[in-house]
Amino acid sequence: MSVLKINNLHKEYGRITAVNQLNLTIEAGSVFGLLGPNGSGKTTTLGMILGVINPSAGNFSWFDESMETNSRQRIGSILEKPNFYPNFSAYKNLQLACLIKETNEERISEVLKQVGLFERRFDPFKTYSLGMKQRLAIASALLANPEVLILDEPTNGLDPKGISEIRQLILEIALSGKTIILASHLLDEVQKVCSDFAILNYGNLIYQGKVDEGFGDEMIIEIASDDLELLEKVVREYPNYISHKWQKQAIEIKFSASTNASEVNKWLVQKGIFLHHLSIVKKSLEQQFMEILDEHA
Repeated sequence: MSVLKINNLHKEYGRITAVNQLNLTIEAGSVFGLLGPNGSGKTTTLGMILGVINPSAGNFSWFDESMETNSRQRIGSILEKPNFYPNFSAYKNLQLACLIKETNEERISEVLKQVGLFERRFDPFKTYSLGMKQRLAIASALLANPEVLILDEPTNGLDPKGISEIRQLILEIALSGKTIILASHLLDEVQKVCSDFAILNYGNLIYQGKVDEGFGDEMIIEIASDDLELLEKVVREYPNYISHKWQKQAIEIKFSASTNASEVNKWLVQKGIFLHHLSIVKKSLEQQFMEILDEHA
């Protein structure tokens, strides 16, 4: 079941195209990452699907409904840095949030416990660390018990401890059954918390897939034989084959992580193909990400 469908969503600011004919479908229960460099159109996309930025063209629907329905009440979001009254406690700030959201205050203690701030609930907001402020913002977004939670750069500006805490919190929220959509320029963040992702660059969708398929720990092997065209055809039949691309005088093959290079060689020999070159190519996740960006530069 899909919670969000985006159809040819487009946004221009004068001569600048911020988002270009974007098409996406996000499934219920997923943790979906919008990944891309700063200025790639992530925040603009989130702003449009939340109804705070008017698209130049295209449309989208939540839960197969229009934004004019009550679907907005089923979505919690954080688009900007946490903004609370500095002298008010976390509890008092959430009471005000309940008034704005027209939500019962009964949820306040529950969400504070969920984000790990219950013991500090009566301390002034100004005494909180950046990580605690971000957790309070997430608590506020959870007050109405939304089905979908949208987070824009949730770990931006945090120290390593704060980053780890927010990532763990996101995973715990996801386990409760909520769909999470987060935008980030950090590959590591998307790889560690998301199940699905899409890469935006200069407003264009350049890649979409599962995290464990797109940025998993695959085995990448470079191989060559006297007949590269036949080698390309045959290697596609290998059970763990994922994808391949041509090099100058070889073919680089991506297999699933469990693949053994020597087993690939034995299998090819059984098919009558003898390699004169085989090497394991080790690539970091960052290298894989940069290759995708370079391919669509």
